[in-house]
Amino acid sequence: MLLVALLLLPPAAGCAQAQNASPWNLGGSNPSGYVMTADGSPISASGATLALRSTTSKASDFATIGSTLHVDTIGGRRVRLSADIETKEVSKSASLWLRADSGGRMLILDNGTDQGISGTAPGWQHREVTLFVPKSATTLVFGLLMIGSGEATARNVRIEARPAIPIGTPLAPPARMELDSALAVVRRQSLWRDTVTWSQLESDVRGMAAGSQTAQETYPAIRALLTRLGDHHSFLLRPQGATTLRTGGAANPLPVVRVQTMGVGYVSVPAYSGLETTAAATYVRAVYDSLAHAIASGAGTCRWIVDLRTNGGGNMWPMLGGLRPLLGEAGLGSFVNSYGSTPLWHARDEVDLPPSTVLVPLDSANVALLVGPRTGSSGEAVAIAFIGRPHTRTFGLPTAGLSTANTSIPLPDGAMIQLTTSVEADRTGKRYGQKIVPDEVIPTDSGATATDPQLDRAVAWLRAQSCP
Repeated sequence: MLLVALLLLPPAAGCAQAQNASPWNLGGSNPSGYVMTADGSPISASGATLALRSTTSKASDFATIGSTLHVDTIGGRRVRLSADIETKEVSKSASLWLRADSGGRMLILDNGTDQGISGTAPGWQHREVTLFVPKSATTLVFGLLMIGSGEATARNVRIEARPAIPIGTPLAPPARMELDSALAVVRRQSLWRDTVTWSQLESDVRGMAAGSQTAQETYPAIRALLTRLGDHHSFLLRPQGATTLRTGGAANPLPVVRVQTMGVGYVSVPAYSGLETTAAATYVRAVYDSLAHAIASGAGTCRWIVDLRTNGGGNMWPMLGGLRPLLGEAGLGSFVNSYGSTPLWHARDEVDLPPSTVLVPLDSANVALLVGPRTGSSGEAVAIAFIGRPHTRTFGLPTAGLSTANTSIPLPDGAMIQLTTSVEADRTGKRYGQKIVPDEVIPTDSGATATDPQLDRAVAWLRAQSCP
């Protein structure tokens, strides 16, 4: 299960006015943790130059530099955003992002993270994102995205509408094979395949891809196809992103495990990306070691907080494997589609490393689970794994509403569709598919203080629970 999401928060100060475009603005999950510079116009021949640098950001934070362009005359055409990007010590990734809106409602998005650049890049790396702009679109929102810490600069940032291509213009064989494969698999396996009019949808998608010469040129049409399904979770990975998914895992941040207060342990689980099995096993062992250290340092085995508030998803299995001492050996949930339900899945299913004797007592611990609007996709699956567990209560705010499961489907050129094929159910059989509402809904502190009322309430509840 995967989630690639981009949240645009209300903009802060802008510093460059492009002709027919809004000023460049700073947004993201924690804008105060970053500084931006911006100069130039994205519709000029020389383009714009954008830079983001982290100051006090956390690993789970992201920032955007964005501008808005009205698109009165380019609906129904492909639009390309391009730039050369240089990175310095970027902990997660830097990428271009492009979104089409209608009256403030998002229609389609490509956040570029499947070709994101991390670390310190060897020179300037060229990147492009292309969208087919729906005819109903009124604005394009676009710019530079950086996830985590570091510094990223994009130069020659240019946005341009591609020439209109008549519907019915033939596709070259590689493009036709890519598009036919995508349409066939989506029509056969999508969770919501019976809610769309396929004759109209297929006609529209083929019209968007008209004249494509390469498989890559069909990506905007495939993204539009997935968006039109309406599940809000299916997405396309370019070949580079698909390869990173299959081979990745080692670069994931470990959960933060600590003694919250004497007798109360705390574990914050960030998103996990990658399918490589050795990396997953290394991750689980490291989590076990951290839990054991916290127990020995005063957390004990009776009262624990599991914080999923910044977990946007990825691969659920290493996360479940690391939390196996708290989840135990019981069946935790299932996937439900039009054909029925899968057998209950377990924390051990993909990474089967039995916990040490020191960790076994955590199976009966009292657990306070923290969730919120940034808990999405596989983060929600981990939350569901705790629902129905004895001695467990959830706190926070409703989750992102992506409690559905994606299946990885390769395309002929090496790209991959992450297709939503089922909804998630907990161990009791209750189905989700939408937001998960915690037992206690607690707003965050909107004031200037650094208090955390959700965490404080979790500690208070745990203090009131007896130990086995």
